[in-house]
Amino acid sequence: MLIEYVKEIEEIPTPDFQVRRIIDIASNPDSSIKDLEKAISIDASLSLKVLKLVNSAYYGLPRKITKISEAVMILGFKTVRNLALSIFTYSSLNKGSSNINKKKLWKHFMSTAIISETVSKIIGYPEQEEAFMAGLLHDVGKIVLDIAFPRYINKIVEKSMKENICFYEIEKSLGVETHNHLGAFLIEEWKLPELFQVVSMYHDEPEANENDAFNIILYIVHLSNYFSNLLYKGYSCSYCEPLLSLKSFEILGIKPSNLTDIFIKIKDALSRAKDLLEGGEDNES
Repeated sequence: MLIEYVKEIEEIPTPDFQVRRIIDIASNPDSSIKDLEKAISIDASLSLKVLKLVNSAYYGLPRKITKISEAVMILGFKTVRNLALSIFTYSSLNKGSSNINKKKLWKHFMSTAIISETVSKIIGYPEQEEAFMAGLLHDVGKIVLDIAFPRYINKIVEKSMKENICFYEIEKSLGVETHNHLGAFLIEEWKLPELFQVVSMYHDEPEANENDAFNIILYIVHLSNYFSNLLYKGYSCSYCEPLLSLKSFEILGIKPSNLTDIFIKIKDALSRAKDLLEGGEDNES
């Protein structure tokens, strides 16, 4: 029902030609550094924002990077792709008219991305850039709600805050598509791989996913979403105590006793990611 309505709304964000081109180039193994540099450099504003994020303490580069080609060479195609997509996603947050705190929601998006990449490194998962992107996009369905149904999302957040009920549980009780469905729909519209649709759809209830091919990255994002909600309560528009699926330990090969060490490494990563958590914008405070 909600998705059919969303299909008719022109304001729903879609990556423009440049962002689409960046994603396609970064996903093509035959692309060159020059190809990606050219695609990004068409827009001077985007180039500057990418370079600002590249020089974030999070990446720990030994010197300041001043050229897109250097950034691609040092960090790799997919990391630069992720930064470009994060800039687009950040800008999309400003299109809605609800009362939700957009800066806090962005911090939830990006912290989940950073935590996902950090957890991937800890457990030895090789597709760390994909984990980052999956974490970044897991809750994009809330952007759709913000734009298409502002009063609806306001009411859900209000109920979650007053009654300490999870955002997702309130949605399910209403019997319509959740932000998970809307996010999966949006990601499909953006022509991104199925992996990201699956993560959007099942990050709150990973046991419901029947496609085992994506289980590791799904549970990485599920765990990361859990940690992000612990660290930044309410930033995701959900004010309940976050729940962690016990199956996470089996799928990710970790033990409950590992969580403290993982948490320490996550906090260290986030402490170095100020620019990313602010969306590449200058801090006005």
